[in-house]
Amino acid sequence: MDKSDQRIVYVNGEYVNAYEATVSVFDRGFRWGDAVYEVERTFAGKVYETEAHVIRLLNSLRYTGIEPNISKQDFVNIVEKVSDLNAQAFGDDSDYEVVQVVSRGEVLPDRTAVSFPTVVCYCEPLALSSWAHQYIEGVRLVVPSTRRTPPQSLSPKAKISNKMNHFVAQREASNIDPQAMALLLDDAGNITEAPGGNFLFLSGDVLCVPNTNKVLGGISMLSVIEVAQGLGIKVQEKEYTPFDVYHAQEAFVTSTPYMMLPVASLNGMPIGNGKPGPVGKQILAALSEKVGLDIVDQALKSLPNSQ
Repeated sequence: MDKSDQRIVYVNGEYVNAYEATVSVFDRGFRWGDAVYEVERTFAGKVYETEAHVIRLLNSLRYTGIEPNISKQDFVNIVEKVSDLNAQAFGDDSDYEVVQVVSRGEVLPDRTAVSFPTVVCYCEPLALSSWAHQYIEGVRLVVPSTRRTPPQSLSPKAKISNKMNHFVAQREASNIDPQAMALLLDDAGNITEAPGGNFLFLSGDVLCVPNTNKVLGGISMLSVIEVAQGLGIKVQEKEYTPFDVYHAQEAFVTSTPYMMLPVASLNGMPIGNGKPGPVGKQILAALSEKVGLDIVDQALKSLPNSQ
């Protein structure tokens, strides 16, 4: 990173140029992943669901016992200010991610932490071109042998910075199919989530939601469920296995950056006809109306030769 980077970063109460932003190498988040994080994105320059994300961040902090002594409103203000300060750096027509990371603080010689956690907020570009084609082709999912960390060990409802469980699972899936996304099961063989995304599928006229006690409470997933219910689609939550998905008409992965991607296949078996289906297109159209821009069109315009 050099001085040409015009982004502004919040670090422990100060707003500084990105090339001046530093965190100690002795920070517990760096050393042990002793941190939580949150990610919003903008739509037409406006941060989406800021308060919902901040509430989830605060819930993660409470669960892990990290106490930055920053109120909900102050966190909201930090997110909005960092977004506003970086709008010019990304350009008037660009959207981007806003990331918050809160660690327990710096490691002392006796391996305790200082009394002041590290709080950082910064912006990153959206990797639109990396998923744009999946709106058209659908996502290929692979179930790895690596299972999701069970809630008895670590609650998936907290957004923990240590993502090694997901990384190992994704590496395994990528070794099978370089273009695939992992879909993790729990230790009983039930579906949980993808790395960085929730999973939903359509069975008949019902939108099926895997047990939410075993996954991160996705803000985008909730938006999809709300929109689906507004379209008259029933929603059912319970335990599901890959067998249930093989008979689905459509399936989806939801996450903040892309909101919702259609699924083409699971373990090489086509979902429906193996192409994005009509219900998914309806939901994406309704989501686009909700956020104030065409989500799919924005992504497709990022591809080479899109003009």
